[in-house]
Amino acid sequence: MEHMRWLTLRLGNNQSIGPKALMDLWSNACETNQSSVSRESLPGKSTSYALHAPTSLAYPKRAELRMRKLLEEAGYTFTLGSLADRPAPQPVRFR
Repeated sequence: MEHMRWLTLRLGNNQSIGPKALMDLWSNACETNQSSVSRESLPGKSTSYALHAPTSLAYPKRAELRMRKLLEEAGYTFTLGSLADRPAPQPVRFR
């Protein structure tokens, strides 16, 4: 089963979340246990979390809205970027 990054999460200043807690929220939000999360930390940049699920995710917008609600209910301040609504990159043609 192929997976893709559906969302990118950044928490507010001085907030963090453990991998199990984030995985529990994301699995609940996307309604599948075939999901994963990863943490990305770059020097001089804020930490971000990548939220992955199958490419065949049935309701990606619902998963995003559910994730927003779950994070708000847990008291987090955050930004959540969706990759699902962006158009696919156009192929580059060389002459």
